[in-house]
Amino acid sequence: MKTQNHRVDIHYHIIPEPYVQALTNRGITGSTFVKFPKWTPEKALKQMDGNLVETAITSLSTPGVWFGDSDLARRLSRECNEFQAQMMADQPGRFRSLAFLPLPDVDGALAELEYALDDLEHDGVVLLTDTDGQYLGHPDYEELFAELNHRGSVVFIHPHNDPRQSRRYGLFSPLLEWPIHTTRAVMDLLYTGRLARYPNIRYVLAHGGGTLPILAHRIVAGFEHQKGGGASDQRMEPSGEMGVQDAYHLLQRLFYDTAGPGEAHLAALQEFVGPSQVVFGTDGGWTPPVQTAQTIKEVLAYDGFDDRQLLGIERGNAIDLFPRLGKNLNPNEPSKRTGS
Repeated sequence: MKTQNHRVDIHYHIIPEPYVQALTNRGITGSTFVKFPKWTPEKALKQMDGNLVETAITSLSTPGVWFGDSDLARRLSRECNEFQAQMMADQPGRFRSLAFLPLPDVDGALAELEYALDDLEHDGVVLLTDTDGQYLGHPDYEELFAELNHRGSVVFIHPHNDPRQSRRYGLFSPLLEWPIHTTRAVMDLLYTGRLARYPNIRYVLAHGGGTLPILAHRIVAGFEHQKGGGASDQRMEPSGEMGVQDAYHLLQRLFYDTAGPGEAHLAALQEFVGPSQVVFGTDGGWTPPVQTAQTIKEVLAYDGFDDRQLLGIERGNAIDLFPRLGKNLNPNEPSKRTGS
């Protein structure tokens, strides 16, 4: 028997028709091996109701907006962010959103950040792990991260392959390369010192952080030897005299979503960060309903979380993370271990 909608899905993707048409005109018909699905906000609401999701925090995903043209990237970012703002206005309480920025165009990204957060009232930003070969620790992005830190922004990190890689690797891109991309992006932030320099940024990692929960010990073990040499091969001085334990604690401060990990990954997250740093996500929009339902089933079936911890994962942790949610949602709404 189903209970009422109560979940907050922090990992739900929009695929607006104008965006699809703009990319199709450039010969891009999907992401990796998946064609653009026929998606509308109305279909999103139906899927949310089926998954007992009260509020979805939406975001644009890969293939993103950067195809070597700054004007196009700025236009697509603006159109998608305004599209999400209209969704919030049309369905208050059902949709919140994360802004997309036209990186690697930093000036454009700063302008869009100000507009999206101040005028459109988005709840944070989504950043792809890498764009045009530049990971998130790249020196060009320093001013952007300083501003995100000043604002105390939520930054949702999502993996990405450009269309050239997708054609080369096909199915391997989302299944194998994406978890590695997420780990590499966080490692880049850690090793360049950016993760330590800007402690007010609240990061959420897609797909349970990829391979990071498994490789965290290995990553921090090399930190003492490689401080200042990021994965982007750009040398920067880390903040202060951080040691291995400091680096490990930085990774434990991040948030990790439930989109697709499975039982073994959930167990790794519980050991690595604990349930307070886990947030509910389905990867809806791009992911077929049968797959999002399986994700939810695995979260509910995992017996490592007690009912109070599960409630935090399903909604309470997200409400703490996104202040505007707390204005409309009760973090203590009862949850039951029912199917989706």
